[in-house]
Amino acid sequence: MVEVLSGVNGQILRWARESYNMSTSETAMAIGIDEERYIKWEKGEEFPTYAKLKKISDVLHKPSALFFFPEPPKIPSIKGDLRTLSSEVSDRLSKQVIRQFEKAWAYQMDLRELYGEKQSILAMRHTFPTDRTKLCEYLRKVLAFPISAQKNRRSDKIVFEIFREKLYEIGIYVFKDAFKDNSISGLCLNDTQYPIIIINNAMSFARQNFTLFHELYHLIADTSGAEIIRDDYYVYLDEQQSHVEKACDAFANEFLVPMADFQVELAKRPIDETHIAELSKLYSVSKEAIMYKLYTMKLITPEQYSALKETFYGDAIRNGTRIDGTEKAGGNYYYTKLSYLGSRYTGDVFRQYFSGKIDTLRASEMLRSKVDHLPKLEIAFFRGVK
Repeated sequence: MVEVLSGVNGQILRWARESYNMSTSETAMAIGIDEERYIKWEKGEEFPTYAKLKKISDVLHKPSALFFFPEPPKIPSIKGDLRTLSSEVSDRLSKQVIRQFEKAWAYQMDLRELYGEKQSILAMRHTFPTDRTKLCEYLRKVLAFPISAQKNRRSDKIVFEIFREKLYEIGIYVFKDAFKDNSISGLCLNDTQYPIIIINNAMSFARQNFTLFHELYHLIADTSGAEIIRDDYYVYLDEQQSHVEKACDAFANEFLVPMADFQVELAKRPIDETHIAELSKLYSVSKEAIMYKLYTMKLITPEQYSALKETFYGDAIRNGTRIDGTEKAGGNYYYTKLSYLGSRYTGDVFRQYFSGKIDTLRASEMLRSKVDHLPKLEIAFFRGVK
């Protein structure tokens, strides 16, 4: 006879499910039971077996012991950090996206262990210029990467990695991951010590560049955030929330495509589809970002911008990404892992590991890797270090 675990608390089950915005039917399907049976678990009318509890733990990403607690733990919801999104929007975020916020929290703890109590440049955000153009110019100087250098690279991938490294130097930590949800291109978790940006690696590199600076402005504005690909969600935002999201877009566009420089490039030849494609490559941004610039300059109508933007939505997703947002097989697992973590973070974890400050288990946790994968990840990292 299979033993059921009568001590499992249905209230904890419901709390864990709702924390991921999951329905009872979605949760039941993921566990591998019918919805009616699952609902009885939440009501305390029936109880899962040990095997099913392990499955529940995997699906809801909570330790099995937690489901025996007398009441849900008082863990802050990520929705409390997302002041720039309405409840109508945050309540629809997928489990995959909420998991990314949980990973951002974990990265913050890991960084504190690596570097101790240090301050990000965002601790001085109150001294930043308030004018958008001057703010962009100020940050260009801080990052020591002028627009001429950005344009000379002519590679959106290389430009992203340069910005990522330079942001790390000033205490803004950028990671990547496979979100498995292509409605969101990135997110950030605000903090004066360890602010985190996580970019959806399924996005094109040009889109990743834009998302990077969209999220950076969220942090400058002292908010956490998530960039939603389509902007039809604006109807659910109040005036202040809408203002912040639009300001993030405007900042990202002005930083990556400075108006004064853009006007010089624009004057070189008439605007057509070929020129737009060339400009997007020159600035390492998407065609949509160039169209947005033309729209703000009133060189195209709102109707033209909306129509062309819809056409360019497909450019946001990288080739080689499945419809569910995961990456197709074929790449090297360890190099992909390193691209998610970034060279600065990975290198500092390995240095702590080699010096004996952290053990093998802690190093593997920090590097989001299995213990037995650590040697191969180490080889891949040092092969990539020039």
